[in-house]
Amino acid sequence: MLPYMQRNHKLSSYSLNSVCAEFLSQQKEDVHHSIISDLQAGSDADRHRLAVYCLKDANLPQRLMDKLSVLINYVEMARVTGVPVSFLISRGQQIKVFSMILRKCRDVNLLVPTLKKSGPAGDEGYEGATVLDPIKQFYQVPIATLDFASLYPSIMQAYNLCYSTMVSGQDAKNVDPSKYKKSENGHAFVHSEVKKGILPTILGELLSARKRAKRDMKNAPNEFEKAVQNGRQLALKISANSVYGFTGASVGQLPCVPIASSVTSYGRYLLEKTKAYVEETYTQTNGYEHDAQVVYGDTDSVMVKFGTKTVEATFPLAIEAAEKCSAIFPDPILLEFEKVSQCQYVLDYSHTLSCDSPL
Repeated sequence: MLPYMQRNHKLSSYSLNSVCAEFLSQQKEDVHHSIISDLQAGSDADRHRLAVYCLKDANLPQRLMDKLSVLINYVEMARVTGVPVSFLISRGQQIKVFSMILRKCRDVNLLVPTLKKSGPAGDEGYEGATVLDPIKQFYQVPIATLDFASLYPSIMQAYNLCYSTMVSGQDAKNVDPSKYKKSENGHAFVHSEVKKGILPTILGELLSARKRAKRDMKNAPNEFEKAVQNGRQLALKISANSVYGFTGASVGQLPCVPIASSVTSYGRYLLEKTKAYVEETYTQTNGYEHDAQVVYGDTDSVMVKFGTKTVEATFPLAIEAAEKCSAIFPDPILLEFEKVSQCQYVLDYSHTLSCDSPL
């Protein structure tokens, strides 16, 4: 249980006492380890107290497993990724992604190269996600937040980013330029109509399966089935989000920095395009009451001030903006309406405060 808790929950302490107090509202028996020998050598009542202490210590981890659906989540993750449950406990994310790649390549008769590790390797750097400069102030008008759904997996699908679709500099000379597209940082990948990549195929299957699992979770006839489907959709989500990181790990099993850097470059492009589209579309010149302004953006979301005075007036504009932006992006990239805050305090990069009622 300890590795599971440390990997999946941020707590101030991971002692059995603290974790059980957090999730079960219970704690261990109050027996200090220094008196265990004395209790064993003492009276029947002392030994009974010691037995209760031992039984509770054994029972609490089991109750934690049941409460948090740990076994269900492990089994569903093992089913999704094709690795043993022991790997999920003792190894990281890379083995899960590598297993999915091997399984899909076997289905389409492709071989996966074995890369020899010649020694310690430093990270081959590349530019990360964009953070739009915040317009720092306290906004006493509603601020809408628009969020990209599964941005990096969607980018890899939309632009067919994969080991099997990448066109190297030399190969590009022999390939019809109409059959590939260069990413914002110059790396080329053939269109999916020419050849569908292994990674986009895996991601498409994972995200489609997640939608089915979420639908089944809503229609579950009982709590156990609901927990199973929830564990499955979480496993599918984590697996999809791990693919991008797998390609960018320079000391990984199958690193490919051109893919990872292309993902982040497209992410920057989409965020900046969203900002430009919203600010150019929602203007007084186009018949809207106010000029819209993107006050902040971070990796996969933007915060927009439409100038409206009430949350109710902001809702339709935010939903419309998300739909219009999604329409100009390639499938399956989707910008979603997340929320409207009554007021917002933009402090700095990655530091914002919001409230849902007027001050």
